[in-house]
Amino acid sequence: MVKIKDLYLEIIKDSRGEDTLKATIQSGGFSASSSIPKGKSRGEKEAMLLPIEKVVINFEKIKPLIINQNFVSIKDFDDFLINLDGTPNKKKLGGNLTLVLSQAFARLISKINQKELYQTLEEEFFILNPALEMKIKNNPYPYFFFNLLNGGKHAPYGPYIQEYLIIPQTINPKESLSLAIEFFQNLKIFIIQNYSQVKFGDEGGALLPSNDYKEPLEIFSKIRKQMNLEEKILFGLDVAASSFYNKEEKRYHLAPGYELTSKDLLNLYLELNNQYSFFSLEDPFEENDFESFSKITKEIGERVLIIGDDLTATNKEILKKAIDKNSINSLIIKPTQIGTVSETLITIGLAHREGIKPIISHRSAETDDDFIADLAIATKAYGLKAGAPQPLERMVKYKRVIQIFNFKFPIFK
Repeated sequence: MVKIKDLYLEIIKDSRGEDTLKATIQSGGFSASSSIPKGKSRGEKEAMLLPIEKVVINFEKIKPLIINQNFVSIKDFDDFLINLDGTPNKKKLGGNLTLVLSQAFARLISKINQKELYQTLEEEFFILNPALEMKIKNNPYPYFFFNLLNGGKHAPYGPYIQEYLIIPQTINPKESLSLAIEFFQNLKIFIIQNYSQVKFGDEGGALLPSNDYKEPLEIFSKIRKQMNLEEKILFGLDVAASSFYNKEEKRYHLAPGYELTSKDLLNLYLELNNQYSFFSLEDPFEENDFESFSKITKEIGERVLIIGDDLTATNKEILKKAIDKNSINSLIIKPTQIGTVSETLITIGLAHREGIKPIISHRSAETDDDFIADLAIATKAYGLKAGAPQPLERMVKYKRVIQIFNFKFPIFK
């Protein structure tokens, strides 16, 4: 039982220099804090993100209702917030307020029980998903998904595809990070040699002064061959297709003057996969096109991760629809999309039960909070996606996984 003594809300700056939230909760002699990110590329199904000034007003209204309350678990605390909000998408309190409080409370319980955060989250996860422990307890450590070249809404110029990723084929997190750092260094050298200077996007990935959607893959292939890592490093795309889809025309504007139907785009992906052998394709179609997702999953889903992000929005009910339609074999998990830790854990549990691979993800505007690293370990996630291996707010997530890995397996230090 945790009795809340006091709680505070601060406005801090995220990696884009914009306002975001940090919450601190106190109980007895214990205190814990957490901060949250936000995304520029946000799907229409996500929990409502309210303006900071509105969130502060809401916080002051609910603060007296939380102080001196007793809570027995993360879900108990989250349910209290959900009931206070009373809307399906957190539009009254704001999903940004409910999540920052939820994460801070999870950290508080960990401190009170003298446990690591991932241990507390793991316990809660298996309480909420009791049939899963034996099924996934031996899952390996998550693959790291590194966004090394930023496009779309994450970049001021460049390809309309949002992310070009490498995925080192190792579950040793230290080795994976090392490979990504070396690859990224070679990418920066290539860009300097060919374009005179290298600049960076929202997630720390390099920018390319070209809107040719294929050029980054050609560059990646050259670097991989140069490093002699054809078997060790695979490629992925976060297409974020909703960002260049025209609803009225029902066309995808993949590049200036280059428009495609859903069928055309499917054929393009099949051609690209034949050439580059993707490890993953995220949001290859706009966020309501479950049928096109199903078609590409049927075509290449046995070999390629077809990942839902905007499609599923970390929402268990939407995930059920995607499962029924066989639309995906993997999904992105972002706590900011749903608004509480416990709802995130429940969605991950459903994914595991149905054989859908969960990949825990950051957002484009991040903080130095490493909460999602512990979440990935606790839930036996298939992957962790935290951006380029360079900015502090991205590196803390990868380094936290390595820290936990070294604690569990000191032989690999």
